[in-house]
Amino acid sequence: MRSGISAHVWTVALVFAAVAAVSQPAAADDRQECLKTSRETAAAAIAPCTRAIESGEYEGRDLSDLYHHRGYTWSWTSAADRVDRAFEDYTEAIRVDPKAVSSLLNRANIYNERHDYDSAIVDANQAFESGLSDHGKAVGYQARGNAYQAKGDYDHAIADFSESIRLDANNKVTLVNRGNAYLAKGDPDRAIADYDQVIALNPKSAIAYYNRALAYRDKGDVDRVIGDCSQAIALFPRYRDAYLNRGYAYQIKKDFDRAIADYSQTIALDPQDRDPYGRRAVAYLSKGDLGRSIADYSQVLPWTLMLTIFMMCVVVGVWPNLRRSASARGRPGAAVEIGEQELVEMRRRNAALERIAAALAKHSPA
Repeated sequence: MRSGISAHVWTVALVFAAVAAVSQPAAADDRQECLKTSRETAAAAIAPCTRAIESGEYEGRDLSDLYHHRGYTWSWTSAADRVDRAFEDYTEAIRVDPKAVSSLLNRANIYNERHDYDSAIVDANQAFESGLSDHGKAVGYQARGNAYQAKGDYDHAIADFSESIRLDANNKVTLVNRGNAYLAKGDPDRAIADYDQVIALNPKSAIAYYNRALAYRDKGDVDRVIGDCSQAIALFPRYRDAYLNRGYAYQIKKDFDRAIADYSQTIALDPQDRDPYGRRAVAYLSKGDLGRSIADYSQVLPWTLMLTIFMMCVVVGVWPNLRRSASARGRPGAAVEIGEQELVEMRRRNAALERIAAALAKHSPA
Protein backbone atom coordinates (compact mmCIF):
# COMPACT_ATOMS: atom_id res chain seq x y z
CA MET A 1 0.00 0.00 0.00
CA ARG A 2 2.77 2.40 0.98
CA SER A 3 4.72 1.65 -2.15
CA GLY A 4 1.61 2.32 -4.29
CA ILE A 5 1.03 5.71 -2.71
CA SER A 6 4.69 6.56 -3.03
CA ALA A 7 4.67 5.66 -6.70
CA HIS A 8 1.59 7.83 -7.26
CA VAL A 9 3.20 10.78 -5.49
CA TRP A 10 6.35 10.40 -7.55
CA THR A 11 4.29 10.25 -10.73
CA VAL A 12 2.53 13.52 -9.91
CA ALA A 13 5.83 15.15 -8.95
CA LEU A 14 7.37 14.08 -12.23
CA VAL A 15 4.43 15.51 -14.16
CA PHE A 16 4.75 18.88 -12.43
CA ALA A 17 8.50 18.84 -12.96
CA ALA A 18 7.98 18.12 -16.64
CA VAL A 19 5.46 20.93 -17.00
CA ALA A 20 7.83 23.36 -15.28
CA ALA A 21 10.71 22.20 -17.42
CA VAL A 22 8.67 22.74 -20.60
CA SER A 23 6.92 26.03 -19.73
CA GLN A 24 9.89 28.03 -18.48
CA PRO A 25 12.17 27.47 -21.50
CA ALA A 26 9.22 28.15 -23.81
CA ALA A 27 8.86 31.71 -22.49
CA ALA A 28 12.61 32.18 -22.63
CA ASP A 29 12.72 30.87 -26.20
CA ASP A 30 9.93 33.26 -27.22
CA ARG A 31 11.87 36.16 -25.73
CA GLN A 32 15.01 35.18 -27.63
CA GLU A 33 13.05 34.86 -30.88
CA CYS A 34 11.50 38.28 -30.27
CA LEU A 35 14.77 40.04 -29.47
CA LYS A 36 16.72 38.67 -32.44
CA THR A 37 14.14 39.53 -35.09
CA SER A 38 15.19 41.15 -38.37
CA ARG A 39 13.46 42.61 -41.42
CA GLU A 40 13.53 39.21 -43.09
CA THR A 41 11.95 37.41 -40.12
CA ALA A 42 9.62 40.22 -38.99
CA ALA A 43 6.30 38.55 -39.80
CA ALA A 44 7.30 35.35 -38.01
CA ALA A 45 8.51 37.21 -34.91
CA ILE A 46 5.16 38.80 -34.01
CA ALA A 47 3.80 35.60 -32.43
CA PRO A 48 6.77 34.84 -30.11
CA CYS A 49 6.93 38.50 -29.06
CA THR A 50 3.24 38.38 -28.17
CA ARG A 51 3.59 35.10 -26.26
CA ALA A 52 6.52 36.45 -24.28
CA ILE A 53 4.64 39.67 -23.44
CA GLU A 54 1.55 37.76 -22.35
CA SER A 55 3.44 35.07 -20.42
CA GLY A 56 3.59 37.17 -17.23
CA GLU A 57 7.25 36.19 -16.82
CA TYR A 58 8.65 39.64 -17.54
CA GLU A 59 8.32 43.10 -16.06
CA GLY A 60 10.15 46.43 -15.92
CA ARG A 61 12.84 46.97 -18.51
CA ASP A 62 12.60 43.38 -19.78
CA LEU A 63 8.90 43.81 -20.56
CA SER A 64 9.56 47.24 -22.06
CA ASP A 65 12.16 45.68 -24.37
CA LEU A 66 9.66 43.11 -25.57
CA TYR A 67 7.11 45.81 -26.40
CA HIS A 68 9.82 47.82 -28.15
CA HIS A 69 10.98 44.88 -30.27
CA ARG A 70 7.44 43.95 -31.23
CA GLY A 71 6.87 47.59 -32.18
CA TYR A 72 10.03 47.56 -34.25
CA THR A 73 8.84 44.34 -35.87
CA TRP A 74 5.48 45.92 -36.77
CA SER A 75 7.37 48.76 -38.45
CA TRP A 76 8.73 46.27 -40.99
CA THR A 77 5.41 44.67 -41.89
CA SER A 78 3.54 47.63 -43.44
CA ALA A 79 3.21 51.40 -43.29
CA ALA A 80 -0.15 51.12 -41.53
CA ASP A 81 1.30 48.80 -38.89
CA ARG A 82 4.19 51.19 -38.34
CA VAL A 83 1.94 54.15 -37.72
CA ASP A 84 -0.66 52.31 -35.62
CA ARG A 85 0.48 49.04 -34.05
CA ALA A 86 4.11 50.03 -33.65
CA PHE A 87 2.99 53.32 -32.09
CA GLU A 88 0.87 51.41 -29.56
CA ASP A 89 3.75 49.10 -28.61
CA TYR A 90 6.23 51.97 -28.23
CA THR A 91 3.69 53.71 -26.02
CA GLU A 92 3.41 50.59 -23.84
CA ALA A 93 7.19 50.30 -23.68
CA ILE A 94 7.42 53.91 -22.46
CA ARG A 95 4.60 53.37 -19.94
CA VAL A 96 6.47 50.41 -18.44
CA ASP A 97 9.83 52.22 -18.56
CA PRO A 98 9.65 56.02 -19.03
CA LYS A 99 13.37 55.98 -19.89
CA ALA A 100 12.93 53.64 -22.85
CA VAL A 101 14.93 55.94 -25.12
CA SER A 102 14.73 53.78 -28.27
CA SER A 103 10.95 53.68 -28.04
CA LEU A 104 10.86 57.43 -27.38
CA LEU A 105 12.90 58.16 -30.49
CA ASN A 106 10.90 55.77 -32.66
CA ARG A 107 7.62 57.19 -31.39
CA ALA A 108 8.93 60.70 -32.12
CA ASN A 109 9.42 59.68 -35.75
CA ILE A 110 5.88 58.29 -35.89
CA TYR A 111 4.54 61.52 -34.40
CA ASN A 112 6.29 63.31 -37.28
CA GLU A 113 4.55 60.99 -39.75
CA ARG A 114 1.26 61.83 -38.04
CA HIS A 115 2.03 65.57 -38.29
CA ASP A 116 1.95 65.85 -34.50
CA TYR A 117 5.18 67.81 -34.36
CA ASP A 118 4.83 69.14 -30.83
CA SER A 119 4.55 65.59 -29.46
CA ALA A 120 7.57 64.55 -31.52
CA ILE A 121 9.61 67.32 -29.90
CA VAL A 122 8.39 66.27 -26.42
CA ASP A 123 9.47 62.65 -27.02
CA ALA A 124 12.86 63.69 -28.38
CA ASN A 125 13.44 65.95 -25.39
CA GLN A 126 12.49 63.14 -22.99
CA ALA A 127 14.93 60.82 -24.74
CA PHE A 128 17.73 63.38 -24.37
CA GLU A 129 16.92 63.80 -20.67
CA SER A 130 16.99 60.01 -20.16
CA GLY A 131 20.50 59.69 -21.60
CA LEU A 132 21.55 58.82 -25.13
CA SER A 133 24.59 57.38 -26.84
CA ASP A 134 26.18 59.44 -29.62
CA HIS A 135 24.22 57.40 -32.15
CA GLY A 136 21.03 57.99 -30.20
CA LYS A 137 21.76 61.71 -30.04
CA ALA A 138 22.25 61.84 -33.81
CA VAL A 139 18.87 60.14 -34.29
CA GLY A 140 17.23 62.40 -31.70
CA TYR A 141 18.55 65.61 -33.24
CA GLN A 142 17.36 64.46 -36.64
CA ALA A 143 13.85 63.60 -35.39
CA ARG A 144 13.52 66.86 -33.50
CA GLY A 145 14.96 68.82 -36.42
CA ASN A 146 12.36 67.27 -38.72
CA ALA A 147 9.61 68.42 -36.36
CA TYR A 148 10.98 71.96 -36.13
CA GLN A 149 11.34 72.12 -39.91
CA ALA A 150 7.74 71.01 -40.43
CA LYS A 151 6.64 73.73 -37.99
CA GLY A 152 8.54 76.33 -40.05
CA ASP A 153 11.10 76.93 -37.28
CA TYR A 154 14.10 76.73 -39.59
CA ASP A 155 16.67 78.13 -37.15
CA HIS A 156 16.00 75.40 -34.57
CA ALA A 157 15.81 72.80 -37.35
CA ILE A 158 19.21 73.83 -38.75
CA ALA A 159 20.73 73.80 -35.26
CA ASP A 160 19.48 70.25 -34.62
CA PHE A 161 20.48 68.99 -38.07
CA SER A 162 23.94 70.49 -37.58
CA GLU A 163 24.36 68.65 -34.26
CA SER A 164 23.24 65.42 -35.89
CA ILE A 165 25.73 65.92 -38.75
CA ARG A 166 28.51 66.69 -36.24
CA LEU A 167 27.89 63.26 -34.71
CA ASP A 168 27.40 61.51 -38.07
CA ALA A 169 29.02 63.52 -40.86
CA ASN A 170 27.96 61.07 -43.60
CA ASN A 171 24.25 61.00 -42.82
CA LYS A 172 22.87 61.83 -46.26
CA VAL A 173 19.26 62.17 -45.08
CA THR A 174 20.15 64.79 -42.49
CA LEU A 175 22.33 66.67 -44.97
CA VAL A 176 19.44 66.82 -47.44
CA ASN A 177 17.10 67.96 -44.68
CA ARG A 178 19.46 70.72 -43.56
CA GLY A 179 19.84 71.81 -47.17
CA ASN A 180 16.06 71.97 -47.43
CA ALA A 181 15.90 74.09 -44.27
CA TYR A 182 18.54 76.48 -45.62
CA LEU A 183 16.62 76.72 -48.90
CA ALA A 184 13.33 77.40 -47.11
CA LYS A 185 15.08 80.08 -45.07
CA GLY A 186 16.29 81.79 -48.25
CA ASP A 187 19.95 80.71 -48.18
CA PRO A 188 20.41 78.78 -51.45
CA ASP A 189 24.23 78.85 -51.29
CA ARG A 190 24.36 76.89 -48.02
CA ALA A 191 21.67 74.60 -49.35
CA ILE A 192 23.78 73.91 -52.44
CA ALA A 193 26.80 73.14 -50.25
CA ASP A 194 24.80 70.47 -48.38
CA TYR A 195 23.42 68.96 -51.59
CA ASP A 196 26.96 68.95 -53.04
CA GLN A 197 28.10 66.90 -50.05
CA VAL A 198 25.26 64.42 -50.50
CA ILE A 199 26.12 64.00 -54.19
CA ALA A 200 29.79 63.47 -53.28
CA LEU A 201 28.72 60.70 -50.88
CA ASN A 202 26.16 59.24 -53.28
CA PRO A 203 26.37 60.33 -56.95
CA LYS A 204 23.12 58.44 -57.61
CA SER A 205 21.02 60.54 -55.24
CA ALA A 206 18.26 61.81 -57.54
CA ILE A 207 16.67 63.87 -54.75
CA ALA A 208 19.94 65.71 -54.07
CA TYR A 209 20.22 66.71 -57.75
CA TYR A 210 16.58 67.79 -57.84
CA ASN A 211 16.79 69.82 -54.63
CA ARG A 212 19.99 71.45 -55.84
CA ALA A 213 18.09 72.40 -59.01
CA LEU A 214 15.55 74.19 -56.80
CA ALA A 215 18.35 76.09 -55.10
CA TYR A 216 19.78 77.12 -58.47
CA ARG A 217 16.29 78.18 -59.50
CA ASP A 218 16.19 80.51 -56.50
CA LYS A 219 19.51 81.95 -57.69
CA GLY A 220 18.15 82.41 -61.24
CA ASP A 221 20.68 79.99 -62.78
CA VAL A 222 18.32 78.28 -65.22
CA ASP A 223 21.06 76.40 -67.08
CA ARG A 224 22.04 74.61 -63.88
CA VAL A 225 18.36 73.98 -63.12
CA ILE A 226 18.15 72.18 -66.46
CA GLY A 227 21.38 70.28 -65.83
CA ASP A 228 20.43 69.04 -62.36
CA CYS A 229 16.85 68.20 -63.31
CA SER A 230 18.16 66.25 -66.30
CA GLN A 231 20.51 64.31 -64.01
CA ALA A 232 17.67 63.58 -61.57
CA ILE A 233 15.51 62.33 -64.47
CA ALA A 234 18.37 60.14 -65.76
CA LEU A 235 18.56 58.51 -62.31
CA PHE A 236 14.79 58.29 -61.87
CA PRO A 237 12.91 58.55 -65.19
CA ARG A 238 9.53 58.96 -63.47
CA TYR A 239 10.60 62.02 -61.47
CA ARG A 240 7.50 64.14 -62.04
CA ASP A 241 8.71 67.29 -60.25
CA ALA A 242 12.01 67.24 -62.12
CA TYR A 243 10.17 67.36 -65.45
CA LEU A 244 7.96 70.19 -64.17
CA ASN A 245 10.86 72.35 -63.02
CA ARG A 246 12.98 71.64 -66.07
CA GLY A 247 9.98 72.75 -68.13
CA TYR A 248 9.91 75.96 -66.12
CA ALA A 249 13.59 76.57 -66.86
CA TYR A 250 13.11 75.94 -70.59
CA GLN A 251 10.17 78.33 -70.56
CA ILE A 252 12.30 81.05 -68.95
CA LYS A 253 14.81 80.54 -71.77
CA LYS A 254 11.89 80.84 -74.26
CA ASP A 255 12.52 77.28 -75.47
CA PHE A 256 8.78 76.66 -75.52
CA ASP A 257 8.86 73.38 -77.43
CA ARG A 258 11.06 71.71 -74.80
CA ALA A 259 9.03 73.30 -72.02
CA ILE A 260 5.84 71.89 -73.52
CA ALA A 261 7.45 68.45 -73.89
CA ASP A 262 8.40 68.43 -70.19
CA TYR A 263 4.98 69.66 -69.05
CA SER A 264 3.39 66.96 -71.20
CA GLN A 265 5.58 64.33 -69.54
CA THR A 266 4.56 65.68 -66.13
CA ILE A 267 0.89 65.35 -67.11
CA ALA A 268 1.47 61.80 -68.35
CA LEU A 269 2.95 60.86 -64.97
CA ASP A 270 0.23 62.61 -62.96
CA PRO A 271 -2.88 63.45 -65.04
CA GLN A 272 -4.79 64.69 -61.98
CA ASP A 273 -2.37 67.55 -61.23
CA ARG A 274 -3.61 70.81 -62.74
CA ASP A 275 -0.33 72.70 -62.30
CA PRO A 276 1.40 71.51 -65.50
CA TYR A 277 -1.76 72.23 -67.53
CA GLY A 278 -1.61 75.89 -66.50
CA ARG A 279 2.09 76.16 -67.25
CA ARG A 280 1.75 74.42 -70.59
CA ALA A 281 -1.13 76.75 -71.46
CA VAL A 282 1.16 79.76 -70.95
CA ALA A 283 3.84 78.11 -73.10
CA TYR A 284 1.34 77.45 -75.89
CA LEU A 285 0.06 81.01 -75.69
CA SER A 286 3.61 82.35 -75.88
CA LYS A 287 4.02 80.34 -79.09
CA GLY A 288 0.79 81.85 -80.42
CA ASP A 289 -1.04 78.50 -80.30
CA LEU A 290 -4.33 79.88 -78.96
CA GLY A 291 -6.36 76.70 -79.45
CA ARG A 292 -4.09 74.46 -77.38
CA SER A 293 -3.64 77.18 -74.78
CA ILE A 294 -7.41 77.45 -74.30
CA ALA A 295 -7.70 73.66 -74.16
CA ASP A 296 -5.16 73.50 -71.35
CA TYR A 297 -6.62 76.44 -69.46
CA SER A 298 -10.01 74.75 -69.59
CA GLN A 299 -8.48 72.18 -67.21
CA VAL A 300 -7.63 74.76 -64.55
CA LEU A 301 -9.80 77.88 -64.91
CA PRO A 302 -13.52 78.62 -64.47
CA TRP A 303 -15.49 78.95 -67.72
CA THR A 304 -16.19 82.67 -67.07
CA LEU A 305 -12.48 83.43 -66.98
CA MET A 306 -11.98 81.26 -70.04
CA LEU A 307 -14.59 83.34 -71.90
CA THR A 308 -12.76 86.53 -70.90
CA ILE A 309 -9.48 85.09 -72.18
CA PHE A 310 -11.09 84.09 -75.46
CA MET A 311 -12.54 87.55 -75.99
CA MET A 312 -9.18 89.20 -75.23
CA CYS A 313 -7.46 86.97 -77.75
CA VAL A 314 -10.15 87.64 -80.39
CA VAL A 315 -9.68 91.39 -79.91
CA VAL A 316 -5.90 91.07 -80.12
CA GLY A 317 -5.71 88.60 -82.98
CA VAL A 318 -8.84 88.98 -85.15
CA TRP A 319 -10.55 92.37 -84.86
CA PRO A 320 -7.60 94.49 -86.14
CA ASN A 321 -7.41 92.32 -89.28
CA LEU A 322 -11.13 92.67 -89.98
CA ARG A 323 -11.10 96.44 -89.47
CA ARG A 324 -8.05 96.93 -91.64
CA SER A 325 -9.41 94.77 -94.46
CA ALA A 326 -12.70 96.66 -94.54
CA SER A 327 -11.07 100.10 -94.66
CA ALA A 328 -8.56 99.09 -97.34
CA ARG A 329 -10.96 97.60 -99.86
CA GLY A 330 -11.08 99.48 -103.19
CA ARG A 331 -8.16 101.86 -102.49
CA PRO A 332 -5.05 101.99 -104.74
CA GLY A 333 -1.88 100.61 -103.08
CA ALA A 334 -3.93 98.84 -100.45
CA ALA A 335 -1.85 95.64 -100.66
CA VAL A 336 1.43 97.45 -99.83
CA GLU A 337 -0.17 99.41 -97.03
CA ILE A 338 -1.70 96.31 -95.52
CA GLY A 339 1.68 94.55 -95.67
CA GLU A 340 3.37 97.37 -93.76
CA GLN A 341 0.57 97.58 -91.27
CA GLU A 342 0.63 93.80 -90.80
CA LEU A 343 4.26 93.97 -89.68
CA VAL A 344 3.46 96.63 -87.10
CA GLU A 345 0.33 94.76 -86.05
CA MET A 346 2.22 91.49 -85.63
CA ARG A 347 4.64 93.13 -83.24
CA ARG A 348 1.79 94.68 -81.31
CA ARG A 349 -0.09 91.39 -81.20
CA ASN A 350 2.94 89.47 -79.93
CA ALA A 351 3.44 92.02 -77.16
CA ALA A 352 -0.24 91.77 -76.25
CA LEU A 353 -0.07 87.98 -76.17
CA GLU A 354 2.85 88.14 -73.79
CA ARG A 355 0.84 90.45 -71.53
CA ILE A 356 -2.08 88.03 -71.64
CA ALA A 357 0.24 85.13 -70.84
CA ALA A 358 1.63 87.00 -67.85
CA ALA A 359 -1.87 87.77 -66.62
CA LEU A 360 -2.96 84.17 -67.05
CA ALA A 361 0.09 82.93 -65.21
CA LYS A 362 -1.13 84.76 -62.11
CA HIS A 363 -4.28 82.65 -62.20
CA SER A 364 -2.50 79.37 -62.82
CA PRO A 365 -0.96 77.27 -60.01
CA ALA A 366 2.43 78.56 -58.84
